[in-house]
Amino acid sequence: MITLEQPYLENNGDFTRLVCDIQEDEKKKQVFFEVENKWAQYLCYERADAFLIGILNYAMRFKHDIVCKAPVTEELLYNINEYLVPSLAINDSKLYPIKITAPVEVEPMPNAGGVGTGVSCGVDSFHCIHNHYNSQYKGQNLTHLCINSVGSFHRGYTKYGIDRARDDVRRRAKAVADDLGLPLIISNSNIKQEFDIYFEHSHTYYSMFAVYCMQKLWKVYYYASTYTFAYFNLKNSSKKDTAYYELLSLQCFSTHNLRLYSEGSTKDRLEKTRAIVDDKLAQKYLHVCCTKGYNCGTCLKCRRTLLTLDILGKLDDFRESFDVDYYKAHRNEYLDWLYENGRTGNIMLKPIYNALKDEFNFMFRFKYSLARIMHKIFEIQDCGTKVRIRILFIKISYKRKNKCRN
Repeated sequence: MITLEQPYLENNGDFTRLVCDIQEDEKKKQVFFEVENKWAQYLCYERADAFLIGILNYAMRFKHDIVCKAPVTEELLYNINEYLVPSLAINDSKLYPIKITAPVEVEPMPNAGGVGTGVSCGVDSFHCIHNHYNSQYKGQNLTHLCINSVGSFHRGYTKYGIDRARDDVRRRAKAVADDLGLPLIISNSNIKQEFDIYFEHSHTYYSMFAVYCMQKLWKVYYYASTYTFAYFNLKNSSKKDTAYYELLSLQCFSTHNLRLYSEGSTKDRLEKTRAIVDDKLAQKYLHVCCTKGYNCGTCLKCRRTLLTLDILGKLDDFRESFDVDYYKAHRNEYLDWLYENGRTGNIMLKPIYNALKDEFNFMFRFKYSLARIMHKIFEIQDCGTKVRIRILFIKISYKRKNKCRN
């Protein structure tokens, strides 16, 4: 059983925290969401909506029913109870069909009419900004940008430094917000530390927790999508990225007063990149790296982005954000990587692989296969010294034979 107490506000110097005391069986936990004092007026302490969304995935995984002491918005509770929880539980035996007990609040929570999105500065992020900064739909245009620290700075940044990577992302986000003339909201939370689940299996819940913590601000919030709607899938969702079923989850987390969109879900990564390649801000600030605060050029996300920019003929336009010269000097290595990983049907690499498949002609495949064979032959593992001696012996023997022939 998990019990959510009434949320409350707590001043912390220049920051204000929205706090909820949570009882998980015998363990007491305290989850907070923190913003600068100037944003405190938008923190929603009257309802348990945010914290219910934040722990929902965890509760289903570890078979905890939930009791909320604070009211939950009726429409939100209805969507979760009648559609989201049953749909997930029916399609995955590892997800428990939890029972939620809570007083309901019929009236919607008033908001300031804000329209927001995260500004991680990745391809999905810039696609959202590009589409909704100055669109023909005036009521849907962005009024605020956000950086919500709810677990995205994961162990992949350990070597580089998680705090260092977070600071780099925030500085970049601030520069983009300043250039656009939009306010930037920077938040921090410990929800993932207290209810820890692999981030790819929980990010939609944590991110919507952050949105609902400030539901007094938002009328619309765009959550940059990862996959197109064509890949919607509920089967065994506990083992998959939550992006696969955002078509359902974001609809269930939406109410008449707060609309959540899976932005960009009609386009694959190649199409999204094509949409932003002429955007000066994207050219300057695009950041996709999953290991460093700058684009390393060699991680999975950097590789696929550089290959995409190559396809689109826009590499030189992104010299401020990527080491384009390194890519050009090692292009064959990038193609080898794409050939090896793209053939397997990887969703994110498939459009790139298809666009470059003419490069993988007979001669390319022959050279690739030969290189793989040679790599296996001369691969040096723990017995490296013996292998080197053996190769040296072969060379010496070869020289002796040549001498004998002479």
